[in-house]
Amino acid sequence: MIRLEGVSKYYNTDNNVVLGLRRVNLEFKLGEFVAITGESGSGKSTLLNVISGLDKYDEGELYVNGEETSYYSVEEFEQYRKQYIGFVFQNYNIIDSYTVYQNVMAALMIQGYDPEKRKARALELIERVGLTSHKNHRASKLSGGQKQRAVIARALAKDCPVIVADEPTGNLDSETGKKILELLKEVSKDKLVLIVTHNYEQVEPYATRKIRMFDGEVVEDKPIKSVTPYEAKPTISSKNISPLDVLKLAFVSLFSVPKKTFLVFITLMFAFTAIASIYSLNEWVKNLGSINNYNPVFRSNFEGRIVVTKADESAFTQTELNDLLNKSKVQSIIHNDILLDQEFQVSSNGMFTYGTLRPYFGQSLPLEEGRMPEAMNEIVLYPNYYGEFYRVGDVIDLSYAMNNRDGFYLNPATSYEMTVVGLLKESYYNYVGVVHPSFFNQGITNTYNQNNLMPAYAIHQNMLITVNKSTDNSQVLGLMKNYIFIDDTLPDGQVILSKSFYDILIAEYTTLANLQAQTFKLTKPAIKYSPLKTVDIQIIGEKDGDVWAQEVYINKQTYMDLFYEGPYQITLLTNDTFDARQVMNGLGSNYVSVHPFEYVGYDYGIGLGGLIGFVYFLVGGFIYIILNLVIKSIIQSRRKDFVIFRSIGASKSDLRKLLSIEQALFNTFGFVLSFIPLILMNIYIPQFKVMRYIPILMYGVFFLIFLLVLLSINAKFANKLFGKSVITTLKSE
Repeated sequence: MIRLEGVSKYYNTDNNVVLGLRRVNLEFKLGEFVAITGESGSGKSTLLNVISGLDKYDEGELYVNGEETSYYSVEEFEQYRKQYIGFVFQNYNIIDSYTVYQNVMAALMIQGYDPEKRKARALELIERVGLTSHKNHRASKLSGGQKQRAVIARALAKDCPVIVADEPTGNLDSETGKKILELLKEVSKDKLVLIVTHNYEQVEPYATRKIRMFDGEVVEDKPIKSVTPYEAKPTISSKNISPLDVLKLAFVSLFSVPKKTFLVFITLMFAFTAIASIYSLNEWVKNLGSINNYNPVFRSNFEGRIVVTKADESAFTQTELNDLLNKSKVQSIIHNDILLDQEFQVSSNGMFTYGTLRPYFGQSLPLEEGRMPEAMNEIVLYPNYYGEFYRVGDVIDLSYAMNNRDGFYLNPATSYEMTVVGLLKESYYNYVGVVHPSFFNQGITNTYNQNNLMPAYAIHQNMLITVNKSTDNSQVLGLMKNYIFIDDTLPDGQVILSKSFYDILIAEYTTLANLQAQTFKLTKPAIKYSPLKTVDIQIIGEKDGDVWAQEVYINKQTYMDLFYEGPYQITLLTNDTFDARQVMNGLGSNYVSVHPFEYVGYDYGIGLGGLIGFVYFLVGGFIYIILNLVIKSIIQSRRKDFVIFRSIGASKSDLRKLLSIEQALFNTFGFVLSFIPLILMNIYIPQFKVMRYIPILMYGVFFLIFLLVLLSINAKFANKLFGKSVITTLKSE
């Protein structure tokens, strides 16, 4: 079965060449029980290593079933050991963290034994070596004799034709050694058993042949007993471990060393938590900053506001408004968006002040007392303006702030009675109060705004008046700013001018036919309030008024005819900057959106963007170093286990897969465990909802990054681990 012809082996040590074997010629057959003896250094262990494929020879030829092996690669010798060789070592070479059952099952998995028959086969072999009562004991808890019997059961699990035993009784007492030899003799009936021993007298009763080595040469080859010839059995098929078996071995390996596994899990848990928290902190910081920042385009630039228009500049349909309102993270819609950037006047008992209004839609604002508004006629005031004048329960007048400075008059038609329901702790630049979103809306989607003149008044400062001369129908520009008052006693389509205004026009034109009013297209960067519309209005008379004022009296319907129904521009309300970005990213190409809070290039003031990047670099580097040390220590502590796997037939490819799957499992369990501290932070740090700022996709990114890091660390140490031969590694253990 096995034949050696002129086989020699040399070792290079400290620039010296040491002889291991010299021109050895031997042949072995199935059924033999061969005792190989000799003094220390005589070459008996080297002979065993060459026969078993643990060491390559330098000269001659080793035949296995007539096939030459001199051309075998490292991988082919791995397959040879897997197909032909079962090992029993003096120092047992058993996986200490595995149970007896797991050690035997590992051999069956590496062999590719039928999965449905493995358990029965393993239990049969364990019973055969007398360890049934210890099958679930870890190998580290067994006595020397029990370990050796477990190793024999593992060798038999491969059902291979050759069993090599290197000093199998060297660490055992005589009685235990005798039992081990009897067991080996029993299994040698249809196998070739090669035993290296320094105590031939102990082995002699069982041996069928004695070989004595001296100085690397065979000096005696003596048959002792006749051997019944056996035909060679079919060898074990050569195939890699199945992915499912690799996964099973990975689970067994992880949970056979729970303390080390737990250390990796905890390390990865905190690593995931740290990186996720830094990412979340970066997003959270972007929501911070003072609302007092001046914005030259949008006076109302609170965090959750998104200004939206349609890309084709058409009006929003009811379906579109409903779709926008139903988007995730959108809390409400303000149709009369223009009102958010206009000043309002709060007045009562001769006291008044101006400022913009901020809608309340559930966001967190610091209350001194009272509650937030729940209806259109409720308001919360800022204390620096009103803390000394108003209390919760007071009634105030709220109106559009048309003052002389801006060329407006306060028109009583736009005044509302509002009940003060709360006072805020902090004041903000530009803001005079907080109202319910329904205050700004028409009856399209939200609560009906009873006086729809308010948004029109916000636009009328840009109204253009033109006059037609009846003689040649030429148009002459009138005034850009004018005072418009609502008088519902007037007929539709007709206006009355103040006497001074009327006189100016009569003095300029001998015949006055009618007045043509049109709204300008009010344009700001990325913002459009209303499209152009022209309406013919007849001037029917004049009335006394302010000497210097150009006043126009008109009924509500005629005035509203000047404006398209719209809305053409709306505000979507979200909780804060983070939610606003999420919504804007999902709007699509049909809409144009602006986030006023960041529109003018909001700066954090202390370079937090760069600081966060620096923190990422420091924390990431620290995490890599820690992971490197932990994974290295885990792999190094299992060096012997991997060598044992190789000695019983596992290929380097199999073990690389095993290591990679173990890292994937480490990564998965560490990732899952990281949700524990993240959830706790989310619950107990309400000011910083850490998980809120991490999109689901980012969890996947974190998972993949850590997996790649672990696999790169794994690959580095695997190259070192598998770079040496099995026997060299075994000798170093």
